[in-house]
Amino acid sequence: MIRKRITSLNNLLFRDYRFICFVWIITAIACGMLKYSRGSYNNYLIFKNVFWHVFHQLPLYNAYPKEYFDITHYGVFFSAVVFPFSIFPNALGVVLWVSANAWLLYYAIRKLELNKNQHLFIFLFCIIELFNSIASQQFNVGIAAIIILAYHLVEKKKDFWAAFFIMMGAFTKLYGIVGLAFLPFSRNKKRFILSCIFWSAFMFFFPMIYSSSSYVWLQYHLWIADILGKNSHNLFAIYQNISLLGLVRKMSGNGSYSDLWLIIPGIILFCLPYLRVKQYRAQSFKALYLASVLLFVVLFSTGSESSSYIIAFAGVGIWYVKTPSDTKKLNLCLLIFAFILTGLSSSDLFPKFIRKEYIFPYALKSLPCILIWLKICYELCFLDFCREEGILEEKEIPSLVPNHNREIDIILPCYNPPVNWQNIISEKVEQLNESFPDKLFHLIVVNDGSEIHMDNVDIEKFKNMLPNAQLISYSENKGKGYALRKGMETACSSLTIYTDWDFPYDKESIGKVIKRLEQGYDVVVAARTSSYRQHADLNTFRCLMSSSSRILNRAILGMKFNDAQGGLKGMNRKGKEIFLKTKINQFLFDTEFVYLASRERDLHICEVKANIREGIHLSPMGMKVLRKELPNFIRITYR
Repeated sequence: MIRKRITSLNNLLFRDYRFICFVWIITAIACGMLKYSRGSYNNYLIFKNVFWHVFHQLPLYNAYPKEYFDITHYGVFFSAVVFPFSIFPNALGVVLWVSANAWLLYYAIRKLELNKNQHLFIFLFCIIELFNSIASQQFNVGIAAIIILAYHLVEKKKDFWAAFFIMMGAFTKLYGIVGLAFLPFSRNKKRFILSCIFWSAFMFFFPMIYSSSSYVWLQYHLWIADILGKNSHNLFAIYQNISLLGLVRKMSGNGSYSDLWLIIPGIILFCLPYLRVKQYRAQSFKALYLASVLLFVVLFSTGSESSSYIIAFAGVGIWYVKTPSDTKKLNLCLLIFAFILTGLSSSDLFPKFIRKEYIFPYALKSLPCILIWLKICYELCFLDFCREEGILEEKEIPSLVPNHNREIDIILPCYNPPVNWQNIISEKVEQLNESFPDKLFHLIVVNDGSEIHMDNVDIEKFKNMLPNAQLISYSENKGKGYALRKGMETACSSLTIYTDWDFPYDKESIGKVIKRLEQGYDVVVAARTSSYRQHADLNTFRCLMSSSSRILNRAILGMKFNDAQGGLKGMNRKGKEIFLKTKINQFLFDTEFVYLASRERDLHICEVKANIREGIHLSPMGMKVLRKELPNFIRITYR
């Protein structure tokens, strides 16, 4: 009975994400408090003072024995990363620093496309190295998270933010630059490269805001010199160069040869799997490449130390749960070998004599990870990942399937319409019926909490003039996006079109949308022509907003159809499913919809040129709209 309860408790706790997250954060907090109580938080003091030294424009790579021992080896931009923690007292700052790093790595691993058992295995497998790394208050935990998040964001077609994390890692500790290894997996390589250039410029110049340009330029020069000097100092350092490079050098005792004799073959071996382009379709192939990156960055760096192995261990965990290799016994032996020699060798669980005489002097901590990395390289070069995942041939977008259903739903959101709005709608619907006699239009008008011209008398008039139309009404104004989702939930036809209640586009433009839907396109986007500026009554700010949104949609979101705010769209049932996944209620719901639709590989999307009718009056826009929609745009980039 007791045994069953213990088993039940284990299943309940260790199979629960919240409990694992709690264990990670508590581990970090306890470690941070322990280190502070013992006065062993020198690395945090180094990091904290990076910001204050940059702020006061003090030499960044000098020794400050009154503040801490050793010197920093991080880039100038690291001052911006550590700033939120540097403003707190040391007791709180060190706890927040290690906790934030632990949470970031938990979040990054959680974002990987793994099942629950795979996630939980990696979390539990890495906890010893997590403790080892946060005990030294190093940024290695954060670097591991940065690399994994960059991979995740490339997979989600969010190259702009993937580039952000890659450049942040590069401008703090250089390690993050290995995220560029994910470039071949990007669906939009041009945007990926341009995003890297943008964030590089941003992070280079950003510290100048709170220091000066001359100071930042000088510190970057000094940083390069510091890195080169540290590299030569690390060659035989007992607690540094714990890597493949260090193992060979320390075992041989030879200090005369160049590490390039090992690094160049390592890079060639690392890059060989890129030639297997067809395997890019397999998710496990890319996951193993992520594992290879996490191991490579540690094994081929003279700066690798014991606390760096949280990066490598995350790679080992990902490899073990994602490898399709059938050598399961060998995989398990390598995993156990890594857990014992790499994971436990730095702890008191290993005899002190063995640690001091063998493990550290010969960099033996790296040995299991070297063997695993070599096995990963072999698997990436020779295993058929597509076959293992059941991907038998190149995935293609299905051919168009014509849709000649004569019934079409038209959804019109409506808020505070003018007097006699019913007449305008009735007139436009009559024109549609005349222009497309073979179609049967079902009208759905959504009253988005109007405060005027929508009382019982107005509604009765609407029903009399359009007896077959449907009116959905609610009391509180929610926004156009919300109103359209309410209308979509009611729509029953296989084809749906939405536009504004006053039908701002001419009937020829609506006809283009209908034609494309009949051809089988899932989503049809109306792109505004020059008539938008010529016929619509626009204020200057609205013109600027329209142009800016197109630029941002293409540059940051990578949208091919960047004129997303046209206000006329058509879709079939597949497109409607995507629209109902939108969450934004206000201005940018259109952008969110087109962005989500463009990420679906098996969805047909096309664009038609649409003309605005003469005399259309659009509501003015101001800074209030910009302040409200900027957070929404950021939300879209993270979807």
